[in-house]
Amino acid sequence: MAARRRSARGIPPWRIALVGLAAGAAVVALWLVLGRGHGVAERPAGEFGDRVVELARKAGAPEGGVEQDVAIRKADGVFIRQWRVRVPGCGEAVRLAQALEGEAARWGGTVRTERRDGCEAGAIRVDLGTEAFDIRVRFRPRKWPRPRPTATPKTRPTPTLAPDRHGRLAILLDDGGQSLGLVPRLERLPPQIAVSVLPFLPASTETASRLHRAGHEVWLHLPMEPEGYPRRNPGPGAVLTSMSEAEIRSTVRSAINSVPFVVGVNNHEGSRATANLRVMTWVMQELAARGLCFIDSRTTKHTVAEDAARAQGIPTGRRHVFLDNVRNPGAIRKQLDRAVYLARRDGAAIAIGHCNAVTVSVLEAEAPRLWKRNVELVPPTKLLH
Repeated sequence: MAARRRSARGIPPWRIALVGLAAGAAVVALWLVLGRGHGVAERPAGEFGDRVVELARKAGAPEGGVEQDVAIRKADGVFIRQWRVRVPGCGEAVRLAQALEGEAARWGGTVRTERRDGCEAGAIRVDLGTEAFDIRVRFRPRKWPRPRPTATPKTRPTPTLAPDRHGRLAILLDDGGQSLGLVPRLERLPPQIAVSVLPFLPASTETASRLHRAGHEVWLHLPMEPEGYPRRNPGPGAVLTSMSEAEIRSTVRSAINSVPFVVGVNNHEGSRATANLRVMTWVMQELAARGLCFIDSRTTKHTVAEDAARAQGIPTGRRHVFLDNVRNPGAIRKQLDRAVYLARRDGAAIAIGHCNAVTVSVLEAEAPRLWKRNVELVPPTKLLH
């Protein structure tokens, strides 16, 4: 024992330091191998949708053969963008799926294909986590003449606005009521930012009450039938196209009654319901009876909701920008920049985001400074007509 103690006391300090440095280097190396191998690296810059268009063209999609965002829906916190792509045949569709699989891997995503019309890649699903692409592949008959080559159009820069050009911007955050976790931060946002609360959820009533007391407008985020229902369920209290007039009216009244202090309504999903004028007319008649406003979230290009609201004399407007289809700070800031530009160019704009920590963090930093960019932040009701 005495010999071992003498040996330990005799180890030079430089040797102890060397052993410590070697151990530290091993830990760093292990972190790099395990961390990077499991998606720690950042995603590539830009929009994944731009890569879809580029790869579709390489697979033979003609000019006008890529229809983007035919419908947008939200399920379990994931924005699902439905696209249509036309290619010459099944072989090209399979090659497109393979190219998308390699590209999605760079973004930390996955690709799943389904057989449709006898083709192994008749439908392609790209899952990027908080965003997904449902790509429906159609085949362009080979007998169709290919478009004549044309000069590649030059990208036009966004026109610069005059320095004294001002505008008004409204921001509405959807999906309130799911929990109380973010409510304290929502309360501290500028009171002009409104929150749309889903009905019949455990935290719906308290969320609405607290935000009303903090000076925010409270809206009802009314669930409506999306394309693909019932596989895609928008949640409790949804307005469905299969309902009778009495059922639709009762559903709308119950949803309004479940969320206190509401000043207006905007649709949650609803790509099928908002395209149905019969359904939307009954919905708007109920809103008119309560003196409520309406904002069309525009989850489909076929929507008639705004027209139905105007026909009933309801103050209404439409969403111009989605802030957080891609849920990372850089993408959200880019969309906020777009909203600011439209507000200054057109005089007013409405942006819709969601009650999530990333979006709230961006707004905490950027909303108080919007006035420096010649934009006045106003409640959504101020921009309706």
